[in-house]
Amino acid sequence: MDSPQAEVVPDLPAEPIRPWSALLIRDYRLLWSIGLFSSTSAQMRQVANLYQVYAISGSPLQLGLTGLFQSLPFVFFGLFGGALADVVDRKKLMLFSQIFNLVPAFALGVLTITGAIQVWHIYVLTTMNSFVGAFGGPAQQAMIPRIVPKTHLLNAVTLNIGTQQITRLFSAVLAGLLIDRIGLSNVYFVTALLFIVPIVSILSIRTSGKPEGASRRVTVRMLWEGFQFIWFQRIILALFLLDFAAVLTGYYQPLLPIFAKDVYKVGATGLGILYAAPAVGAIVGPGLLLLAGNVRRKGAVAVVAALIFGASLALMGASPLFWMGLIAVGILGLTDATGVAIRRTTVQMLAPDEMQGRAASLISVFANGTNSLGGLVAGFAAQQMGAPHALMLGSVLCITFILIIVMAIPQLWRYRSV
Repeated sequence: MDSPQAEVVPDLPAEPIRPWSALLIRDYRLLWSIGLFSSTSAQMRQVANLYQVYAISGSPLQLGLTGLFQSLPFVFFGLFGGALADVVDRKKLMLFSQIFNLVPAFALGVLTITGAIQVWHIYVLTTMNSFVGAFGGPAQQAMIPRIVPKTHLLNAVTLNIGTQQITRLFSAVLAGLLIDRIGLSNVYFVTALLFIVPIVSILSIRTSGKPEGASRRVTVRMLWEGFQFIWFQRIILALFLLDFAAVLTGYYQPLLPIFAKDVYKVGATGLGILYAAPAVGAIVGPGLLLLAGNVRRKGAVAVVAALIFGASLALMGASPLFWMGLIAVGILGLTDATGVAIRRTTVQMLAPDEMQGRAASLISVFANGTNSLGGLVAGFAAQQMGAPHALMLGSVLCITFILIIVMAIPQLWRYRSV
């Protein structure tokens, strides 16, 4: 029986950190493959979900509701899932999550091929999928600090994010092409089969997922400690507020089907390309971080990325041509991925092992909470004034909120890590 300490911090040669350094660690490679295949499946299913909702309803508001139902389980159960990852075997939580993900994917395929699919089916099955992710996601993120040393943490986290964006690039395009060529039902079946590799990879990881220290139970106090951790770590609080401001005012992704159909008139394939464009930028952002090595001025990088994100919302709203829209969403993807990498790395650097699950889940709670609100705000604003004007208004509000946050918590700009 392996101990909770097994392979927690592998010994690595003292040399400059390269873009691929974390991949030299065997268990991290397996963890990376889990993210690669599960993210590919999730991105393909998301494109299919949004395309199908808009095809059935023609409603921008219902597109926003799709994001809401996708995010609600993380909001209500995310912190509990993180606390669970701090008291039970993290690998078992990950395995449960990957196996259960097969159910909604197959159900959507069957309902679509039989012609019985309705919008509420998509809402329910999307909620089920996210509910499981609220438990498996924090456990997967909490495994990273056990597998890699702190000097390689930014490298490992950035590789994960870069991989997610690479999968978003090709899986969004692939989903759009497959929708046009083999139909929505078969796309859902393909997304289900992709979960086989993550299941095998989890079973192959040697590092223990068992919690350190004495056996514990999930209590209200444990949940409250998670919020206290954020409140007293002012740098983390400021980073979370930056994300809240950006997503609440600029959650542009649910509006992309509107741009594809009504503004650019490019169909499902064009929609897939639109969803892939942020991934191109998001590959560049983490790529620059990987080349930079261990970036110390993480606070300043996060603030600048958030400001550019806000400005890019206006560029997207003012883009009448398809190629201009692709450039705008590419910049949005670059700055968003950069901010995510800084935020996740800082949280995992400052959190002790017994807090890693809750720390990871709090990222999901905040992100998905703002996603659900941002989706509703975006859908409502697009319904009232049109998608382009909604993004331009969001740009002004986003930049305003960011400047207020920096003035209220000035230590964010000055923050330097080891």
